[in-house]
Amino acid sequence: MRISPNSCCWGAPIRLAARMRCMKQLTGTFVLAMALAMTGCITSPGPGGAPPPVASVELTKLYTGDWHEIAFRPNGMTEGCVAGITRYTPKNKPDEVGVRDSCREKTLDGKEKAIDGTGHILDPGTNAKIRVDYFPFVSRETWVVALAADYSWFITTTPDFGEVNIFTRNPQPGAALVAELTAKVKAMGYDTALLVFPPQPAR
Repeated sequence: MRISPNSCCWGAPIRLAARMRCMKQLTGTFVLAMALAMTGCITSPGPGGAPPPVASVELTKLYTGDWHEIAFRPNGMTEGCVAGITRYTPKNKPDEVGVRDSCREKTLDGKEKAIDGTGHILDPGTNAKIRVDYFPFVSRETWVVALAADYSWFITTTPDFGEVNIFTRNPQPGAALVAELTAKVKAMGYDTALLVFPPQPAR
């Protein structure tokens, strides 16, 4: 949901039609932000009782590069998403990280949907809790509750246990690993029937 810097050139004269298009773009973005803030549809509510986060996360291993979203619970932002990717980019502050969430609409060659935000590490030192701010008043907090020793996969939940996400470095982790990670989620007490396992691109 980004506006190209070339689409609204406020410092130069532009035609009325172009100005109207710019206003529609900006208004649409503002309305989406307010709708998300008021409805809470960026996350799905849960029963509470999320498992505790892992004891320690290495910032440079987890919060860097692309992670493929192998399984998730759909919400208002992710309905119909396939091939989801969360991309982490280091920032100047040690407790902040750039976050870009993207996916394709319905099919692997569908239109890309993307949203950018800033992640804030909520437990510096442990680094297992992160809150991503997308728009003013619109944010999402998740906890890393399971993590591979080699940082090839991790599992997150929202604090109220409403949502679970499974991420892997490899977009094609294989059926055996997907089943293993799904079993871990089920053992946490989560209803895995709520999860979807969208198509992923080739490795």
